[in-house]
Amino acid sequence: MGKILRINLSSRKVQEESLKEDFLKVFVGSIGIGGKILYDEVPPWAGAFDSANRLIFSTGPVTGSITQTAGRHTVLTKSPLTGCFGDASAGGFWGAELKFAGYDAIVFSGRAEKPVWIWINDNHVEIKDASPYWGKDARECDRALVKDLGDKRVQVCCIGQAGENWVRYSAVMHDDAGRAAARCGVGAVMGFMNLKAIAVRGSKKVPVKDEEELSKLMREIMLHYKNSDFVRRFHRGGTPSSYATVMLIGDSPTYNFAGEEFGEFDESRIKKLAWPGGYELILEKTNTCYVCTIACRRVSKQGEGKYKLIEGSVEGVEYENMSMLGSNCGIDDIYAVNLMNDLCNRYGLDTISTGSVMAFAMECYERGIIDKKDTDGLDLRFGNADAAIELIHKIARREGFGNLLAEGTRRASRIIGKGAEKYAMQVKGLEIPAHDPRAFQGGGPHYACCPEGADHMEGLSLGIEAFGLTFKELGIQGSYNRFDTYGKAELAKKMEDWWNFVNSMGWCLFSAFRYGDVTRFVMAYNSVTGLNIDLKEALKIGERLYNLKRAFNYKHSVRREEDTLPERLLKEPNKRAENSVVKLEITLPQYYKIRGWDENTGAPTKEKLVELGLEEIAKDLFK
Repeated sequence: MGKILRINLSSRKVQEESLKEDFLKVFVGSIGIGGKILYDEVPPWAGAFDSANRLIFSTGPVTGSITQTAGRHTVLTKSPLTGCFGDASAGGFWGAELKFAGYDAIVFSGRAEKPVWIWINDNHVEIKDASPYWGKDARECDRALVKDLGDKRVQVCCIGQAGENWVRYSAVMHDDAGRAAARCGVGAVMGFMNLKAIAVRGSKKVPVKDEEELSKLMREIMLHYKNSDFVRRFHRGGTPSSYATVMLIGDSPTYNFAGEEFGEFDESRIKKLAWPGGYELILEKTNTCYVCTIACRRVSKQGEGKYKLIEGSVEGVEYENMSMLGSNCGIDDIYAVNLMNDLCNRYGLDTISTGSVMAFAMECYERGIIDKKDTDGLDLRFGNADAAIELIHKIARREGFGNLLAEGTRRASRIIGKGAEKYAMQVKGLEIPAHDPRAFQGGGPHYACCPEGADHMEGLSLGIEAFGLTFKELGIQGSYNRFDTYGKAELAKKMEDWWNFVNSMGWCLFSAFRYGDVTRFVMAYNSVTGLNIDLKEALKIGERLYNLKRAFNYKHSVRREEDTLPERLLKEPNKRAENSVVKLEITLPQYYKIRGWDENTGAPTKEKLVELGLEEIAKDLFK
């Protein structure tokens, strides 16, 4: 479609802008379109909470087509948590609906004087008063707008109270607060802009150049799904189906990544959260996103006892939630984790950062760095689910001790002092997700150098190193020793380049494992766009976009010194991962060399940028 909708919230000016074909060939969609706009328009001096920042909602070229799992959109901004390039993607149905309305992306600038929401009905766009919805949680806001608009097919993305209060890791929620663009604090920027929600309804068809070829390809993929034991198990168990397995190999964290120092999380405790196991107590049914027959989403029961939800039949607990809110905080009560997850969804909080910041506070409390005078009287020992639940309320509302933790682990640790920084499990300010790189050496350079900070959605090699997944078309086959550093820098780069291509298209990353032959992605892209690229060009697109984000960071004064990991991961052995530590001193120099980055500054070299078709950025960085 090739159209961007620009909305200046300060001037209330709305305008459409056409995207040129040459631009789309280079930057494709999603993180590419949004990333280039972010690079061009956000000056280095601007902070995240600044009217010069941008908030961009962007889709991919396959989003809204019949392509399996093609329902994703990405939200981009300069992150208030890191000061770096920030992006967060989400599934569900909102991205497809934006394409049905005729737009590839929305670019917000400025700041509204009072809370507003946006109504997009095909090419009819209005900026409307949000005072009736301000103060509502994300689920309440979503339902209220759908009801007031009188159309159940309207798709809403919005913020909860966490975003309204500028919690630096707040999320943008949609689909009844069931899907989240959660990382990097994109919801906080939405709150700063006084933008409560964007409601969309479209009636257009997403153009596809070769519908017959795309339909044929999708039939092949559907047959692959039907015959795949892996896909069938993933449908039944979703992301929680991996919890017990990755916990036992040392990948899933316990006690703020400190492991056994604060207690055992043995198989009996794992079973309380795992599927199959205790998770089945809260599981009501499965659910799906736009055009996805995998249907890995979970729907939770209301539960029982003191951790009973406000209502049942709501979005369920995923792997990252159960790990970060559960075992990483020393909590093994599935009902408590279910409630914490639902609270985060309603308030609009990133569950990864929320779990990490609570585990950080718990460790500081256990070590005597903080006490009840600091925590508003909360007993923040590991495993205290009641205290964790109360802390979520305080964080979202920025009340008392929660106001400090709402700043994220890096800022909070610096304010607390007394050695607290050692226990902040973050990279560049972004809290580390529930995959411990001590369990697979390729995770070291990936987390350390990821432009957003530690982000598992940018190219994780865990499945290859620990479970033998192969991508022969990418040159990834044979067995890998997950504790060996040999070839891990190259492996990290390959996965990052591939996943950035997949992300830019509008696909769900789960399909990256479950489509079978990876060339089917390239074939689908060609069928939709009418282009004729090969796998080599697809990987170059991914590499280009990864370097675009890296260039943004360098322009905004992020340097090589931030390409590191917390001391704990470099020096403290992970018992469940055969007492391994991350050997970053070996893999990081190799990674820089393979990437073609300056070993002193961390910037992509001028030659590398030109090679990737980023000549304008090369001229800008190397004036």
